[in-house]
Amino acid sequence: MKPLTLTLLLTFLLFAFTACSTVNTGTATGTGSSFSETKLADKAGGNISPYPFDHCAVIQKPFSEKPVRHRRVYKGQEVLFCCTPCVRAFDANPDPYMPRIVAAAN
Repeated sequence: MKPLTLTLLLTFLLFAFTACSTVNTGTATGTGSSFSETKLADKAGGNISPYPFDHCAVIQKPFSEKPVRHRRVYKGQEVLFCCTPCVRAFDANPDPYMPRIVAAAN
């Protein structure tokens, strides 16, 4: 019984420490295209469509903090995230997430 309990505890701790966190490291990895576009859109102050949901664009987790600290602008559409790993996933390949966001924003 003890080995099973120890295995379950270690598995729980592994997931607890690798789960999505809300700590913003201030950097983004991946292609950087949406990060660059976000910086340019913020400087220009152009016409940016607001994010239509109250949950993360990648994992659909409700936002636990207001204001949301993880943000990108991609093709004129604001996109919000719950954590840095979700921003990185979006930066690596943003196109699969956009149709749902754009449809809801219109």
